[in-house]
Amino acid sequence: MCRRRLLVFLLWLGIWAVGWAQAELSEFPEGTTTMSWTLRGKDLPAAQTLSLAVEGLPEGRYRVRLSVEAEGLPGELGMLGFLGSAVYIQSAGANLDLGALMTLIRRREILKVGEEYGLPGGMFRVEEKTKIAGVSCLVGEYTQAGVSSSRVELGLALSDPVYFVPLLRVYEGEEIVFEMVLTEYTRP
Repeated sequence: MCRRRLLVFLLWLGIWAVGWAQAELSEFPEGTTTMSWTLRGKDLPAAQTLSLAVEGLPEGRYRVRLSVEAEGLPGELGMLGFLGSAVYIQSAGANLDLGALMTLIRRREILKVGEEYGLPGGMFRVEEKTKIAGVSCLVGEYTQAGVSSSRVELGLALSDPVYFVPLLRVYEGEEIVFEMVLTEYTRP
Protein backbone atom coordinates (compact mmCIF):
# COMPACT_ATOMS: atom_id res chain seq x y z
CA MET A 1 0.00 0.00 0.00
CA CYS A 2 2.84 2.41 0.85
CA ARG A 3 4.42 1.87 -2.59
CA ARG A 4 1.11 2.59 -4.30
CA ARG A 5 0.71 5.86 -2.36
CA LEU A 6 4.29 6.82 -3.27
CA LEU A 7 3.64 6.16 -6.97
CA VAL A 8 0.43 8.18 -6.90
CA PHE A 9 2.25 10.99 -5.10
CA LEU A 10 5.11 11.00 -7.63
CA LEU A 11 2.62 11.08 -10.53
CA TRP A 12 0.80 14.01 -8.90
CA LEU A 13 4.14 15.71 -8.27
CA GLY A 14 5.12 15.43 -11.93
CA ILE A 15 1.86 17.02 -13.00
CA TRP A 16 2.33 19.78 -10.40
CA ALA A 17 5.89 20.50 -11.51
CA VAL A 18 4.93 20.86 -15.16
CA GLY A 19 2.03 23.08 -14.15
CA TRP A 20 4.30 25.45 -12.20
CA ALA A 21 6.88 25.73 -14.96
CA GLN A 22 7.35 29.43 -15.68
CA ALA A 23 9.49 28.90 -18.78
CA GLU A 24 9.13 26.36 -21.55
CA LEU A 25 12.19 24.23 -22.29
CA SER A 26 12.26 25.70 -25.81
CA GLU A 27 13.10 29.11 -24.27
CA PHE A 28 16.48 27.87 -22.99
CA PRO A 29 19.51 28.43 -25.25
CA GLU A 30 22.06 25.84 -26.31
CA GLY A 31 24.50 25.15 -23.50
CA THR A 32 23.80 24.64 -19.81
CA THR A 33 21.70 26.95 -17.69
CA THR A 34 21.83 26.15 -13.97
CA MET A 35 19.42 27.30 -11.30
CA SER A 36 19.35 26.72 -7.53
CA TRP A 37 16.64 27.57 -5.04
CA THR A 38 16.64 27.54 -1.25
CA LEU A 39 13.51 26.09 0.32
CA ARG A 40 12.50 26.90 3.88
CA GLY A 41 9.35 26.36 5.83
CA LYS A 42 7.82 26.62 9.23
CA ASP A 43 7.93 22.84 9.63
CA LEU A 44 11.20 22.25 7.78
CA PRO A 45 14.00 21.91 10.34
CA ALA A 46 16.71 23.15 7.98
CA ALA A 47 16.93 24.90 4.62
CA GLN A 48 17.04 22.64 1.60
CA THR A 49 18.50 23.25 -1.85
CA LEU A 50 16.77 22.42 -5.11
CA SER A 51 19.03 22.52 -8.18
CA LEU A 52 18.03 22.29 -11.81
CA ALA A 53 20.25 22.24 -14.90
CA VAL A 54 18.74 22.63 -18.36
CA GLU A 55 21.13 21.75 -21.16
CA GLY A 56 20.15 22.87 -24.65
CA LEU A 57 21.45 20.30 -27.13
CA PRO A 58 21.69 20.46 -30.94
CA GLU A 59 18.58 19.72 -33.01
CA GLY A 60 16.21 21.20 -30.42
CA ARG A 61 16.81 18.51 -27.80
CA TYR A 62 17.28 19.12 -24.07
CA ARG A 63 18.75 17.34 -21.06
CA VAL A 64 17.39 18.18 -17.59
CA ARG A 65 18.99 17.33 -14.23
CA LEU A 66 17.13 17.91 -10.97
CA SER A 67 18.57 17.37 -7.51
CA VAL A 68 17.57 18.09 -3.93
CA GLU A 69 20.03 18.49 -1.09
CA ALA A 70 19.01 18.36 2.56
CA GLU A 71 20.48 17.29 5.85
CA GLY A 72 18.67 16.06 8.92
CA LEU A 73 17.31 13.11 10.83
CA PRO A 74 15.00 10.68 9.02
CA GLY A 75 11.88 12.21 10.56
CA GLU A 76 13.02 15.69 9.58
CA LEU A 77 13.44 14.75 5.93
CA GLY A 78 9.86 13.60 5.46
CA MET A 79 8.95 16.76 3.52
CA LEU A 80 12.11 16.64 1.45
CA GLY A 81 12.55 19.70 -0.75
CA PHE A 82 10.78 19.79 -4.06
CA LEU A 83 9.20 16.40 -3.46
CA GLY A 84 7.38 17.73 -0.44
CA SER A 85 6.97 21.37 -1.35
CA ALA A 86 3.84 20.85 -3.47
CA VAL A 87 2.07 19.13 -0.62
CA TYR A 88 3.61 21.46 1.95
CA ILE A 89 2.24 24.62 0.31
CA GLN A 90 -1.23 23.15 0.32
CA SER A 91 -0.97 21.78 3.86
CA ALA A 92 0.97 24.56 5.55
CA GLY A 93 -2.27 26.07 6.79
CA ALA A 94 -2.37 28.62 4.00
CA ASN A 95 -4.51 26.43 1.72
CA LEU A 96 -4.23 29.03 -1.05
CA ASP A 97 -5.42 28.48 -4.61
CA LEU A 98 -2.08 29.01 -6.35
CA GLY A 99 -3.49 27.81 -9.67
CA ALA A 100 -5.07 31.24 -10.22
CA LEU A 101 -1.55 32.68 -10.50
CA MET A 102 -0.76 30.69 -13.66
CA THR A 103 -2.44 33.38 -15.77
CA LEU A 104 0.01 35.96 -14.39
CA ILE A 105 2.99 33.68 -14.82
CA ARG A 106 2.14 33.12 -18.49
CA ARG A 107 1.47 36.84 -19.19
CA ARG A 108 4.11 38.40 -16.95
CA GLU A 109 5.62 40.57 -19.72
CA ILE A 110 2.51 42.83 -19.79
CA LEU A 111 2.34 43.44 -16.02
CA LYS A 112 3.17 46.92 -14.67
CA VAL A 113 4.62 47.96 -11.30
CA GLY A 114 1.96 49.53 -9.07
CA GLU A 115 -0.95 47.92 -10.92
CA GLU A 116 -3.48 45.48 -9.45
CA TYR A 117 -4.84 42.55 -11.42
CA GLY A 118 -8.06 40.75 -10.56
CA LEU A 119 -7.91 36.98 -10.75
CA PRO A 120 -10.47 34.29 -10.15
CA GLY A 121 -10.69 34.21 -6.37
CA GLY A 122 -8.23 36.98 -5.58
CA MET A 123 -6.07 39.98 -6.43
CA PHE A 124 -2.43 40.37 -7.46
CA ARG A 125 -0.54 43.66 -7.02
CA VAL A 126 2.85 44.18 -8.69
CA GLU A 127 5.06 45.80 -6.04
CA GLU A 128 8.47 46.25 -7.68
CA LYS A 129 10.95 45.35 -10.38
CA THR A 130 14.13 43.87 -8.88
CA LYS A 131 16.87 41.30 -9.45
CA ILE A 132 16.82 37.86 -7.88
CA ALA A 133 20.07 35.89 -8.36
CA GLY A 134 20.92 38.25 -11.24
CA VAL A 135 17.60 37.72 -13.04
CA SER A 136 15.37 40.75 -13.62
CA CYS A 137 12.00 40.04 -12.00
CA LEU A 138 8.66 41.55 -11.13
CA VAL A 139 7.68 40.89 -7.52
CA GLY A 140 4.13 41.15 -6.31
CA GLU A 141 1.65 39.92 -3.76
CA TYR A 142 -1.38 37.71 -4.25
CA THR A 143 -4.26 37.72 -1.78
CA GLN A 144 -7.21 35.41 -1.96
CA ALA A 145 -10.68 36.89 -1.63
CA GLY A 146 -12.09 36.29 1.84
CA VAL A 147 -8.76 35.01 3.23
CA SER A 148 -7.18 38.05 4.84
CA SER A 149 -4.73 36.07 6.97
CA SER A 150 -2.89 34.43 4.03
CA ARG A 151 -0.93 35.91 1.16
CA VAL A 152 1.67 34.86 -1.39
CA GLU A 153 4.67 36.90 -2.51
CA LEU A 154 5.59 35.87 -6.03
CA GLY A 155 8.54 36.73 -8.28
CA LEU A 156 8.21 36.44 -12.05
CA ALA A 157 11.36 36.26 -14.22
CA LEU A 158 11.59 38.78 -17.07
CA SER A 159 15.17 38.78 -18.39
CA ASP A 160 16.03 35.08 -18.46
CA PRO A 161 14.22 31.76 -18.67
CA VAL A 162 13.74 30.38 -15.14
CA TYR A 163 12.00 27.02 -15.07
CA PHE A 164 10.26 27.48 -11.71
CA VAL A 165 9.33 30.86 -10.29
CA PRO A 166 12.29 32.80 -8.80
CA LEU A 167 10.36 33.64 -5.64
CA LEU A 168 7.44 31.98 -3.89
CA ARG A 169 6.81 32.99 -0.29
CA VAL A 170 3.64 31.96 1.57
CA TYR A 171 2.58 33.97 4.63
CA GLU A 172 0.10 33.24 7.40
CA GLY A 173 -0.34 36.60 9.06
CA GLU A 174 3.22 37.95 9.27
CA GLU A 175 4.81 34.49 9.57
CA ILE A 176 6.49 32.89 6.55
CA VAL A 177 5.22 29.31 6.40
CA PHE A 178 7.02 28.39 3.16
CA GLU A 179 9.52 30.03 0.84
CA MET A 180 11.32 29.01 -2.32
CA VAL A 181 13.91 31.58 -3.47
CA LEU A 182 16.20 31.44 -6.49
CA THR A 183 19.72 31.83 -5.10
CA GLU A 184 21.93 31.03 -8.12
CA TYR A 185 21.51 31.41 -11.87
CA THR A 186 24.19 30.76 -14.48
CA ARG A 187 23.88 31.21 -18.21
CA PRO A 188 25.71 29.28 -20.93
